[in-house]
Amino acid sequence: MQVWTRFALLLAMTAAAACTRVPELEDRLTPDLRGADYPKLLPLDDALEPLDPPQQAGEQLQDELDARSARLKRRAEAVKNADF
Repeated sequence: MQVWTRFALLLAMTAAAACTRVPELEDRLTPDLRGADYPKLLPLDDALEPLDPPQQAGEQLQDELDARSARLKRRAEAVKNADF
């Protein structure tokens, strides 16, 4: 078989598998959920909280990294000075 024939056959088998019914998943829905309306869709801008401006986010990240660096330096100094 040629490559394109194999590809077409694979595509057809994949499409057929995608259309199969999966009773294990469908039977998990309760009757009240099966008949329920779809939820209202929200605009993406309303669904997500606004991001900080890049300058502010960069400053916050730098502060966190500086604090982490200071903690690690203190721990390294404590290990260095520890008696074993």
